[in-house]
Amino acid sequence: MKTFTKYFLHGVFTLLPLILTIYPLYYFFVWSDSLANRAFVWLFPGVPYIAGTGIVIGLIAIFILGLLMSTRLLRGPISLIEELLRHIPLVKTLYNAIKELTNYLAPDQDRRFGKVVAVKWPGLPVEIVGFITRPELKDMPKGIETSGKVVVYIPMSYQVGGFSFFLPKDWLTPVDLSVDDAMKHTLTGWITK
Repeated sequence: MKTFTKYFLHGVFTLLPLILTIYPLYYFFVWSDSLANRAFVWLFPGVPYIAGTGIVIGLIAIFILGLLMSTRLLRGPISLIEELLRHIPLVKTLYNAIKELTNYLAPDQDRRFGKVVAVKWPGLPVEIVGFITRPELKDMPKGIETSGKVVVYIPMSYQVGGFSFFLPKDWLTPVDLSVDDAMKHTLTGWITK
């Protein structure tokens, strides 16, 4: 029975990341293809619809939205919608979490975690890998000691969460590791090589 459970769980853990990655994309492309099919039949009755056109239209629409968001044309209305979502109980928690995740994944490097560092507490023979999230602390509220410090985020393994510490710069040693690799190793408890 242990062998069956072991292989079954191995299968689940192999399949789960694939499903959680591929299914939303599949659902989006099926939805956009269905929408494009209905629009195409309505606009061009009698012309045969080519399957997959909606996928191309969906990709083009996403590109155009990204292009428009880089102008002032849509930033105002989108900001208004976001502000409304941030005032609805429960919705604001979910929206803010998803927004922060997408900001992290965005290619704009200014929004991503900064350098990977090893934190060494004086007098303790341990090191913790973290990420400098704010190298400058000029705008911190009163009550937080900021002199000579930076904000270091320490994620927890196997959990969504972590701790933000205001640490002296001399406690930190840069680590020659990409942010993505360090995050992967930290979140998995450094099990992978």
